[in-house]
Amino acid sequence: MESDRTKTPEAGGSAGDEAPRPMSAAQKNAGADYSVMSATSHADGRVMIGNDIEIFPTRPRPDLASPDTRAFEASFRGQPGGVYALLCSNRRLPRVASIGTYKSQRNQHIIRLVEAGVVDWKPENRQRLALVFETPRGRKMLPTPDGKPLPISPDRIVSALIMPVLSVLNDFYHAGMVHGAISPDNMYLTGAEGSETVVLGEGLSSAPFYRLHPFFETAERGMADPSGKGPGSIKDDLYALGMSVAMIARRQNLYAGRTKQQIIRDKIEAGSYVLASGGERLPGGVSDFLRGILNDDENQRWDVEDALRWADGKRPAPKQPRVTLRAARPFIFKDEKYWDLRTIAMAMSENIPEAIVALEKDHFDLWVKRNFEDKILNDRFEKLWQREKGSSRERLMASLSLVLDPYAPVRYRGISTFGEGFGASLAEKMAEGGDLNAHAEIINNQMFSTWYGQRFNEIPDAGLWVSTFEKCRNFMTQKMAGYGMERVLYMLNKEVCCMSPVLKDYVVLGPGGLLLALEDISRRPDRPESILDRHMMAFISVREPKMIDPHLGHVISRDRGYHLVGVARTLAAIQRRFNIGPVPGVGSWLISMIGPAVDKFNDRDMRQEIAKRMGKLQDSGNLAAILELIDNLALVQDDIARFALARREFNGLEQEKTMLAQQLAKRSNYGRATGRQVAMLVSAFLSSLCILGYMMLRLTTG
Repeated sequence: MESDRTKTPEAGGSAGDEAPRPMSAAQKNAGADYSVMSATSHADGRVMIGNDIEIFPTRPRPDLASPDTRAFEASFRGQPGGVYALLCSNRRLPRVASIGTYKSQRNQHIIRLVEAGVVDWKPENRQRLALVFETPRGRKMLPTPDGKPLPISPDRIVSALIMPVLSVLNDFYHAGMVHGAISPDNMYLTGAEGSETVVLGEGLSSAPFYRLHPFFETAERGMADPSGKGPGSIKDDLYALGMSVAMIARRQNLYAGRTKQQIIRDKIEAGSYVLASGGERLPGGVSDFLRGILNDDENQRWDVEDALRWADGKRPAPKQPRVTLRAARPFIFKDEKYWDLRTIAMAMSENIPEAIVALEKDHFDLWVKRNFEDKILNDRFEKLWQREKGSSRERLMASLSLVLDPYAPVRYRGISTFGEGFGASLAEKMAEGGDLNAHAEIINNQMFSTWYGQRFNEIPDAGLWVSTFEKCRNFMTQKMAGYGMERVLYMLNKEVCCMSPVLKDYVVLGPGGLLLALEDISRRPDRPESILDRHMMAFISVREPKMIDPHLGHVISRDRGYHLVGVARTLAAIQRRFNIGPVPGVGSWLISMIGPAVDKFNDRDMRQEIAKRMGKLQDSGNLAAILELIDNLALVQDDIARFALARREFNGLEQEKTMLAQQLAKRSNYGRATGRQVAMLVSAFLSSLCILGYMMLRLTTG
């Protein structure tokens, strides 16, 4: 039996209309083709994606799970064991927009995506996004996080490791996407010794680079929270490949037992290549390759084309890395010596109370001026003290960190994020149900505008991002539904599912999926009083603005009648736009609240007639027909016109009543005017009669 949540509803429409062609699950759910199939759950516990894939909830495969996912055995076209399913967490922001592109890849050196679907997962009584991959052959290059990588002979490193991964990255580069999860624990070594080769694992179950250890990231990206790194680029994939090659070539786990801060500090002070190589020439002739792709200056770091030229034997000369300025004398902070601005900025941002003391008592700015004769840096310091005078210590330290290290992310009240990663950081905090005040303050304090201002000439799209965050700040000032932090979330993260608390057990990727989820929720005894909440309004407005923006004034109205008309307009537009069949639950839900909208009509008989016709639509699920009864322009105009006419008649009667009342109030004179008029008429009649009789008498007597 199909799940009510995920089944494809029959195509519907008003009576007499031709049945519309059913849309794909992706179109219903997202309004864009994310290549997400429809899924069904059966009473016997089986879960199907399409007609070919079955997932077995009782057969877990923890060895194939990635961080914060669960893996289960699956079968493809009745052949068990050839595929497995990953159940993704909304909190990790799976890359739904990349599913179609990833699925089209045919490179043999990456695990193939067979299918994707939103499944009704009975063990948890909630929906999950399931990604079905071919089961990888071979062994993980890094069997355990603290273990050593599997050995590859030095003469096979290029052909077995570097070339296969480069071929994948070249395909990804031309497809306009990144892998985002290259590390030895996501590589599989296949084939016999002497002919072995590496196959890359998947990178779709979480946001790009979310799950990478800071060892596989540049120093600045390693400083950011996992969700705050941003989408990255193919150069970041190459950097992760370089660090992986170094580990495998040296046959050591180079990050085991080391803290994130230690690794980042070593990269800043010694350079990534020195950290990776240990200061020695690596076997397999890969030293020049690593120097190129591990260059700490992104502008000088090799891209895919440079790496492929090296592989073809052209050997482009590695470019010089960015030089980190060192002080003549160290600054002592928390009993440690710091020789450069980037490491001291990182340490201070993590220890704000001690940093404030150091600024006041240890003359930090004087140390900077004496050891770094940089006029631009000194100007930044002067502007900082003027701008942040009287600011909170958290804001002061965040601004100071940007001055000391403009390459680092914005660090504020426990958040460390780049502008491009802010949307994912905000989504993660919302999914956790955490406090959003720090994220709101980052926007209101224009911290990203300051960050982009420090490096405006180095970032091609800096102007666009400054404009984007200015829009976000404007949205924050608008308190009405459809704006605020919810709109910021969906504007900055185009593939996050709707994160309304009402939808916490659903995977809603678009307005069509929202309507289907509401259909399921409508059957619950604890369904909310309002159908659309702030999250849903903002989600629809960003994803499909034509569905709600023309009606937003009604939707957010405090007048209950106008509000219900706006909600009905929006839901009917979604049903029509995505060809979704009958939704009787949502229809009954609307009808149960529709009283104030019906009461907007003035004609009592009309209200009774509408209520009678509404009752007949109770189980139809045709939202357009329900809307037609309460939002019929001709009917509304006729009601208004007849009401205006009735009011004029009523006013005339009221005036006559008032006049009679005034006359009755004067009883002594009441009726005299009328009596005089009657007497005049009677006397005139009698006079005329007398005259007429006299004339007739004269005529007859001669």
